[in-house]
Amino acid sequence: MSKRFAAHPAAGRAHLALLAVLALILGVLLNGLVNALPAHADTASGVSIDLGGAGGGGFVADAYGSGGSADSLPGGAATFPNWGPTVAHPIAASVWNTSRVGESHYVVPGLTPGVSYQARLYFMDWYFTHAGQREFDVAVNGTKVLTNFDIIGTAINAGADGQEAFGVERDFPVTVDASGTATFDFTRDGADQPQVNAIVLVPANSNGVSIDLGGAGGGGFVADAYGSGGSADSLPGGAATFPNWGPTVAHPIAASVWNTSRVGESHYVVPGLTPGVSYQARLYFMDWYFTHAGQREFDVAVNGTKVLTNFDIIGTATNAGADGQEAFGVERDFPVTVDASGTVTFDFTRDGANQPQVNAIVLVPTS
Repeated sequence: MSKRFAAHPAAGRAHLALLAVLALILGVLLNGLVNALPAHADTASGVSIDLGGAGGGGFVADAYGSGGSADSLPGGAATFPNWGPTVAHPIAASVWNTSRVGESHYVVPGLTPGVSYQARLYFMDWYFTHAGQREFDVAVNGTKVLTNFDIIGTAINAGADGQEAFGVERDFPVTVDASGTATFDFTRDGADQPQVNAIVLVPANSNGVSIDLGGAGGGGFVADAYGSGGSADSLPGGAATFPNWGPTVAHPIAASVWNTSRVGESHYVVPGLTPGVSYQARLYFMDWYFTHAGQREFDVAVNGTKVLTNFDIIGTATNAGADGQEAFGVERDFPVTVDASGTVTFDFTRDGANQPQVNAIVLVPTS
């Protein structure tokens, strides 16, 4: 063998040993880099997590969590996963087929501190068939948002038969904390163990926001948020008679939202909007206490500008042809431009008689 290609055995072993060490170091570095990367590439614009599952359909695989155990639907696909009465924002059918069962804790990182999101939590119970068999608590950023939550009971109350698997969605506003995270805790309470299928975080107000004043949300609305003052109230005796009445309601909303309101002087500041962007503000009112014009009159201001003076819900409905003896919904729309701080403010203040009463605030982008 020529000297050009000859290699000393000891030198060859040294080269191999050096390569092995370099490979090991490189492997450790790469592994650390992969493990350090978030499971979602762009949590600032939202994240969707398939709890207990491998992801797909816009969802990342189960990430950011601890506790509980992964589980999957026995026997195939769910029967009614994206059922309209309980699911406002349908998700991939495959995501419904996996879940995390047991107490668990999720910390979603990489978000922008102070930014508002809508947290959408998805639940489906394929084990039980009766209300009360599974009840658990849910907290978002340390604040309890669901107590003794009953998936089966919620579906049955919405009209499900309880014998098949029905998906249930619950939405909540959440503001990212100073560390850039949002936390979710699913803990035991009334019966058995928590079960949850998916966590979705979407920027709360980039495409508008709908707020159920005095209520728990649903039908595309978030629970009462961003407000102070007044008190929550609900319609006595059941559903409203004419909530989405054509002559006074241009854009119908979920009937359930009409059945709750905030009564008394209140102040709402809706955050997380883009400064300078134009929205249509839709305000929804219904008075189930009074029956005559002039018994309730109040003022409304948007971004500090008064848009309604001595506003009379009953009088407005009566002038449009209502009889005044039943509950008629009234909608009033106004253009609004987001201020420099990225917020829109609403003030409901006393004027001619009694207290303000308002059921919902909706902001829809117009530009």
